[in-house]
Amino acid sequence: MLSRTASNLYWMARYIERAENAARMLHIANQKSLLASARAMSASEWSQPLLITGRHEAYVASGREIDAAAVTAYMALDPTNPASIHACLQAARENARAARSTITSEMWEVVNTTWLGLREFDEKVIRFRGAGRFLGWVKERSHLFRGVTFGTMLHDEAFRFNRLGTFVERGDNTVRILDVSYNALAENEEIPHAEYYHWTALLRSVSALEAYRKVYRDHIDPERVAQFLLLDRQLPRSLMYCIHEVYMALESVIGNVSSPPMRTVMGLYAQLDNANVQDLRARDGALELQPLLRRLETLALQISDSVFAPRPVGSPAPGALLKGAA
Repeated sequence: MLSRTASNLYWMARYIERAENAARMLHIANQKSLLASARAMSASEWSQPLLITGRHEAYVASGREIDAAAVTAYMALDPTNPASIHACLQAARENARAARSTITSEMWEVVNTTWLGLREFDEKVIRFRGAGRFLGWVKERSHLFRGVTFGTMLHDEAFRFNRLGTFVERGDNTVRILDVSYNALAENEEIPHAEYYHWTALLRSVSALEAYRKVYRDHIDPERVAQFLLLDRQLPRSLMYCIHEVYMALESVIGNVSSPPMRTVMGLYAQLDNANVQDLRARDGALELQPLLRRLETLALQISDSVFAPRPVGSPAPGALLKGAA
């Protein structure tokens, strides 16, 4: 397979996953804002989707208000925001179009109709109908894409590149959500029922609430939440699960265990395999996830540099949230 085509498949999957992750973050933030106890969510709480996606500084520099309407519009439909749902779906379509001869007609139809369907939504429509309908639609389209991919594509090298993109993006997102949200919640001294809701909202943001309850029943414990989202082997959105899937995909398409991305992913797997939550805490007891995020970013860079075609001179490095359409 041409490395250019492999790159298109990888980034198509990453952008679809990224759009869904943005929808999940906004959906939870909007649900929290509807609570009677959270009618006036603070600017710091509405800053969380911006911090998770690395867009906080750019947003503040633009002079916009940090409130529900402005943040939702920026993260959902703003084409100038490279982390917005609009920008991600556009980039996914461009990558799918470039790999049109490799993906199935059903996959192309899902990606293309999703992009065309996005035109039915604008800021006025979202305000009138509510953001929940739009964000639910984005999540459903992402689920449809993954289902069609799994059910219609040969499980060959091209399929592995698609899986690789999905789980690199998903693992990065799970760690970012915990990095921004966990310590703020752990230090929160709100009344018990409000605190309980915020912890369940964090679990819902990665579709892990029902799974958590099956394992730990109804008792929400911050340390168990961190353990579950980082180290559980069976949760599809845990970091451990994502790293295992990345390893399996890389082993299939590279095979050389001495290559930089293989060494990095095996090191990450070994670190997580022998860790518990206490190993990831700083001296003050806070959950310290920045080292993990840096290793994930290094892995993404190594994949792009070792597996795909060299980048043109002067082009930006494909960081976790910075790369444009391939």
